[in-house]
Amino acid sequence: MCNSDFEGSPGYLRHGAQPERAPAIASEPMLQPYWAAGFSFARGHFVHRVRYDCCLPMVFMGEEISIGVRGWTHGYDMYAPQASVLFHEYAQRSSRRRSVPKFWESSGARRANGQRSLRRLTALIHMAPPGMPDDWDRTEADRYGLGTARPVDLFYKLALVDVARRSAVPLCQFVDSGAMHRALHDAHLRADGRGIDYSGAARDLDVMAVVDARLYDPIAADLRRGVAEERPNILRAALAEAARTKLEKHHPELRGLLDAARAALVRT
Repeated sequence: MCNSDFEGSPGYLRHGAQPERAPAIASEPMLQPYWAAGFSFARGHFVHRVRYDCCLPMVFMGEEISIGVRGWTHGYDMYAPQASVLFHEYAQRSSRRRSVPKFWESSGARRANGQRSLRRLTALIHMAPPGMPDDWDRTEADRYGLGTARPVDLFYKLALVDVARRSAVPLCQFVDSGAMHRALHDAHLRADGRGIDYSGAARDLDVMAVVDARLYDPIAADLRRGVAEERPNILRAALAEAARTKLEKHHPELRGLLDAARAALVRT
């Protein structure tokens, strides 16, 4: 899970489609930043400590970031298996999928409950947008809130999530390459194997530098090359990749380069 961004109101972090590919590390499960509801196995104490919230009716999108963030602050780390063992049929044109009723097809008062639930969900994991009313449901907030093993602000820092700006940097280049696993699991797993130690050097990991080196710097280099050589194929590909990865949003200082690339493409 690595392709995530904010969606909806009051705004939760939704995980996008995750294409299947050969793992960069095939010898063991690989560290991931997020938790996936569709494939989750853990020791029983996970569901005891990180309980499904009693008071989130009509929530579908938002469940994963709630459980994942709460689990991380309780000291749990998320890993993906090195081989696929099952899949979910999310194909829109599947006759089997289309015939199954969806709970979100309910309307009226139930749908309104969903907005109330999302206010609670985001507030409990410190993801509420600035200015959100403070009247969210606090029923058993301590039981369904954050853990105390790790600070939630550190999770957002390492996951490149800016709650105030409602912004999340795509992490796939950091995760899929195995760089996250090597930098955190290999370097900072506790001697007893019980979780990664974030109390020392791990908290200072510069994740953005890794993402820049693997993702944004190559895109910027292609944009510069396309402008200098007036190569339309390079420009189209680089601009498409810049749009897909939201280059301008995460590197506003490159807006001038993007404008120059668009102008060069028009000329060619």
